[in-house]
Amino acid sequence: MSRAQVRAVALCLVINLVDGFDLLVTSFVGPTITRAWSLSPSGVGVLLSAGLAGMAIGGLFLAPLADRVGRRRLTLGCLALASLGMLAAAVSQDFTQLLVCRVVTGAAVGAMAASLPVLTSEYANHRRRGLVVALITTGYGLGSFIAGIASSVLIGSFGWRSVFVFGCAATAILFLVALRSLPESMDYLVARRPRQALDKLNRILVSMGRAPAEALPAAPTASTSRKVALDALFRGGNAVRTVLVWVAFISAQLLFYFASSWTPSLLLKAGMSNQQGISGGVLFSLGGVTGAVLFGLLAAKAGTRRLTAAYFGIGALALILFSVSLGTLATALVVAVLVGLFLNGTVSGMTVIIPSLYPAEARATALGLAVAVSRLGAVLAPLIAGFLLQAGWAPGSMFRVFAIPAVIGAVAVVFLTRFGRALPSTSNPSVESAVAEA
Repeated sequence: MSRAQVRAVALCLVINLVDGFDLLVTSFVGPTITRAWSLSPSGVGVLLSAGLAGMAIGGLFLAPLADRVGRRRLTLGCLALASLGMLAAAVSQDFTQLLVCRVVTGAAVGAMAASLPVLTSEYANHRRRGLVVALITTGYGLGSFIAGIASSVLIGSFGWRSVFVFGCAATAILFLVALRSLPESMDYLVARRPRQALDKLNRILVSMGRAPAEALPAAPTASTSRKVALDALFRGGNAVRTVLVWVAFISAQLLFYFASSWTPSLLLKAGMSNQQGISGGVLFSLGGVTGAVLFGLLAAKAGTRRLTAAYFGIGALALILFSVSLGTLATALVVAVLVGLFLNGTVSGMTVIIPSLYPAEARATALGLAVAVSRLGAVLAPLIAGFLLQAGWAPGSMFRVFAIPAVIGAVAVVFLTRFGRALPSTSNPSVESAVAEA
């Protein structure tokens, strides 16, 4: 990969990192806000779900704008929106105001979450594409890790609002960096052909060490329309694939966002101090980063579907082990790393394997729909946990209950391994192929 490609991928990773900070920071400041505003467990669950609900809204309604305005413009606009949302959260005066701010920030993050993996895959070469996309998913874990560190440093001296101010400043700085350095999507330039599209495409190709194109590749034909892509998702064996993918991805998101949102609060509920609860959340995030990197390194040798099924199964065992280790601080903190490793790895696995299950004309649509549907698990996880906690459930029992979706996810992925390769493409060569040829 050329330096330009590495820079583009690295910038997308950093943006994902800041998105993870903005989205998951409430997990670490939540216990302090709960005491300050006397929130009920169900109210905390609603607060933790607000950003995730906004993420679903952004993925469904803002992300499609990338096809009209370009992935670069959408990303810049969402960075600005996320920065404003974090600033507004820092000065919010009541629960309702903070809730609205979290939805706004989540919407910005959700739009970028649907756009950045596609942009990253364009700038990664074919041999490293699976690894790079897996590494991009570490951004949320890294962002959550930094959110935990920032919370432990800032809350004691400056209060919980300072953590949101820190996030606002980091997002604003990244907006300025992206304004200067983030490249446009090559697929967008070829498919939508904005003004000076050929000049922009050639600048990108030259920066990557490629020869400039004399003309734009042929535009995609009507056969690559969204309708054809949707038909492909439910044609023949792909109908079963799609259902299994949705079940597995919902399970992965349910698991990850339950643990990432509630681990600090549940450790506090189990008798640990606020600082120990934050430490547990930080170690969970560190494990998540390790799990995603490890998945990317092992995928080529072990096979992505078998590896993802294994991550689900071992994740279920890790949750059960965590539930019985809450009484011992050292053991609980060690197991928190394992829980993060395997649960975040399931999300990485689903992101990597979905494109391989479908023909070329349906891959982007398949991944976009799967991500949108999986947000159901992300939104429900904190809500379910909040209501269970308010109903009197012990933290250990809650971790054991959430081992059930891990088993369901493992079974769904095991069945996916029985469906072989994707159906052949029925459309003309993709834009990606045309750009590659150029």
